[in-house]
Amino acid sequence: MIKIGLTGGIGSGKTTVSKIFEKFGGAVFTSDLRAKIIQNENPKAVSAIKNLFGDDIYSGGVLDRKRVADIVFNDSEALKKLNGIVHPLVFEDFNGFCAAHSDKRFVVLESAVLVESGFFRFADFSVLVSADFSLRVGRVMERDGISREKVLERIKNQLSESEVRGNCKYEVVNNDIQTVESQVKEILRQNNLLF
Repeated sequence: MIKIGLTGGIGSGKTTVSKIFEKFGGAVFTSDLRAKIIQNENPKAVSAIKNLFGDDIYSGGVLDRKRVADIVFNDSEALKKLNGIVHPLVFEDFNGFCAAHSDKRFVVLESAVLVESGFFRFADFSVLVSADFSLRVGRVMERDGISREKVLERIKNQLSESEVRGNCKYEVVNNDIQTVESQVKEILRQNNLLF
């Protein structure tokens, strides 16, 4: 089984590209979604997060993600500690996902923080999804109903495309949906994964 890392900045269109990989027979592990589930349901994670931020960081058994974001965006040490709790559990979850999908030719590990988390090291190769900056900003404003300033703030907290590019073997440019599928097919073809 081939493990493909997939990453890209906010608004680049990782989900769109993931769906195309899925269409061609892969199983997609969305690490951001799995991390949210782990933070609410994994007793080890819940206990460690409460120790880090206090019991009241959970309300009705659900992590107050907005409060956590407010804390970690201003405290890199707290972010590092949170990642130290969550990333190993997400990776453990990914290993279980691979075992459950062992019938697939390839699995895709989709992660906004593929490089920062070190997850890219566990992929056979990684793919960067990129898009023009103005397109990304517009997509996020429309999707999340937030201001341009808020989007720019989020982008500022991520690695730049150029920083991520060095850890990726391939790049899918997602400016025009018409060309994305052919780019994904070419990556699969080069790796003998297209049947």
